[in-house]
Amino acid sequence: RSVYAAIPGRNKFRPSQTTPIPHFTLAGDWTSQKFLGSMEGAVLGGKLAAEVVANRALGNADKPIKEIQQNIVASAAAHIAVEPLGIKGEGAIAFGAGAALGKKNGDLLKEVDPIQFASPAEYA
Repeated sequence: RSVYAAIPGRNKFRPSQTTPIPHFTLAGDWTSQKFLGSMEGAVLGGKLAAEVVANRALGNADKPIKEIQQNIVASAAAHIAVEPLGIKGEGAIAFGAGAALGKKNGDLLKEVDPIQFASPAEYA
């Protein structure tokens, strides 16, 4: 058993590791596998993705792709994006990704987390 009890029927909304896009395979705890949102699920999702890649490298046919439910396609088409709450700045670092720190983003980071720019004597 994983870290929580999932609601029955939710796995049908998760994509399979195999995709219709050539050389594109999905992995992660959010993909279709039995442990759902957990470290175990992430590991199993990675293992299943590696199996897809290995099968393709051997020239084997892909396993069938899960059917994409039309209500999900319709919902995605109708979705209206909104600005995320609590995000300051527009650089990649504001969204948790790595980035080369330019002046603009450096100034933002100094404002929200000045200890990163302090000398060792200032925070010792």
